[in-house]
Amino acid sequence: MSCIADGDKAGRVLRFAMFSPKLERRRQFNRLAVVAAATVLVVGIALIAVWAVRAFSMLEAAEADRTPIIIGALIALAVLVILCLIAYVAVRAVGRFS
Repeated sequence: MSCIADGDKAGRVLRFAMFSPKLERRRQFNRLAVVAAATVLVVGIALIAVWAVRAFSMLEAAEADRTPIIIGALIALAVLVILCLIAYVAVRAVGRFS
C-alpha cells in the first residue's frame, strides 16, 4: 500500500493515501489475474508431474528411451506458460472493460 507522510510528523505518523475507485478496481483485477495465472501454473505442473511419473514407470518396464518423454514434458511446460499468460491477459481484459 502507498503511504504519505503527515507534514510536521514526517517519519513517525503515516496515513494511507486514497486511491480512486477506478484505480482500486484495476489493482484488484491485477491481483485476481495473478492468482488465476498462478492457479493454472500450479495445477498444470501437478498434472505434468503425474503424467511424467507414470510415463517413466511405464518406460522402466519396457526399458525404452526416455528422450521423447523429456521432450514432451518440456513442450507441455511451454504450453503451460502460454496458458498462464492467456489466463492473466483474459482476467485483465475483463477488468478493463467491465
